[in-house]
Amino acid sequence: MENLENEDRFMIYNVAGKSIMVEARLGKEFHFICSENECGEKLELHGVIKIVNPQEYRKVLKETLNENEEFRVIETLNPAPLIFEGTVNGKEVKLPAETLESLAKRFARNFLDL
Repeated sequence: MENLENEDRFMIYNVAGKSIMVEARLGKEFHFICSENECGEKLELHGVIKIVNPQEYRKVLKETLNENEEFRVIETLNPAPLIFEGTVNGKEVKLPAETLESLAKRFARNFLDL
């Protein structure tokens, strides 16, 4: 498993249909606002990124894929089982998350054939 204590950037998937990169610390509550200019609509996230057991991660991933087919590509994720638990614009959510390091490695492996 990755050295998660040092991670400070995470990708959260299916935030109002978007993938959003946030600066946060694992297990620490954070608040993030993505402006309408940046995201097409104002998105306000409040919550925590945390490690969960593999069963809960698969459940959250399945719910995300059922809700939005565009995220089918993240079905191949094999990262630490991370989720964002909190609110998006006041609505409670649980969404799959990934460290930026894991995303970069997956991108290089899958798209750059490294």
